[in-house]
Amino acid sequence: MTTEALPADWRPRPHTPLDAHDVHVWRVALADEARAASYWALLSDDERRRASRFVRDVHRRRFVLAHGALRIILAGYVGTEPTSLDFVTGEHGKPALRQGSGWPAVEFNLSHSDDLALVAVAHARPVGVDLERWSEGVEYLELAERFFSPGERDALRALAHAPRLVEQGFFAAWTRKEAYLKATGQGITRGLHHFDVALAPGDPPRLLADRLDDGATARWSMIALEPAPRYSAALVVAAPLGLVLQFTM
Repeated sequence: MTTEALPADWRPRPHTPLDAHDVHVWRVALADEARAASYWALLSDDERRRASRFVRDVHRRRFVLAHGALRIILAGYVGTEPTSLDFVTGEHGKPALRQGSGWPAVEFNLSHSDDLALVAVAHARPVGVDLERWSEGVEYLELAERFFSPGERDALRALAHAPRLVEQGFFAAWTRKEAYLKATGQGITRGLHHFDVALAPGDPPRLLADRLDDGATARWSMIALEPAPRYSAALVVAAPLGLVLQFTM
């Protein structure tokens, strides 16, 4: 399993070829009203209906920008127009490009939090990404008791002497766990207790154990991403992993 953390360098937008074992991660800003207006035309009828259900303009804008950017990014990899992309949803809700279209075998995952989104793209390999903005006034140890495994709760309690480390460790664990479930396609309905991730600041990001899948630690690579201050993010992809290249748009 690849465990090294990545530097916080995000490249300008131009595409680089997606090699077989590489992953590209795109950072997308979700605060541009003018761009949101132009992206509306890229969405499908279903995506527009979903966007229209949001009561607050800010949530509608973020949805339009995230899903419009996703279409633009994926269209660049498969060689078609953003409006031509056709998505299907897996058993546990993970979206994918419809097969049989003649497009390259590209897999992807989208995560957004507040005014930022990440899109991960891999070639013919499952991939998951999760992004969370740090929240103020949260009882992280109490939340960990509800959602984390016993080993993770112990690791987080060991940081209790420094509240900032507890906050950092909590979001490191949360994003890594979510990204793992998204990569496997199981989703959060599978639960968060049956597997362990490293969370202590300074420890390499990695899957420590999956008690429902003995071979999982050898099959998945886990990477920590640094998209912006007070955000945590993680990438999980099927091994072997080559380069992880970071872009921004």
